[in-house]
Amino acid sequence: MSNFFEELKKRLQVWHEERAARIEDRRQAELDAEARVAVQVMEYGGELFACVNGIPLFGVSDLKGTLPEAVAHARRNYKDWKEEKLWERNGTTRVSTVS
Repeated sequence: MSNFFEELKKRLQVWHEERAARIEDRRQAELDAEARVAVQVMEYGGELFACVNGIPLFGVSDLKGTLPEAVAHARRNYKDWKEEKLWERNGTTRVSTVS
């Protein structure tokens, strides 16, 4: 009788481990799919950018320097993108005053 319970206990343990592995695999697949949607490469202003949720952050030319320089470029790119979206929302166009 104790062999029966030991065998049952072993099988339940295996079942729990396999179930946990299936749940983890499913979770990883969902995260991978979400990452593929959230992080992509797109053209913005005639240049390719690594984008997060459609926001251009790192241009190809931004990645040639050091990491702090790349992050500074990403912040500038984000601000430029955000400013452009604000202009679009207000229904105005940007006019350059630089001669």
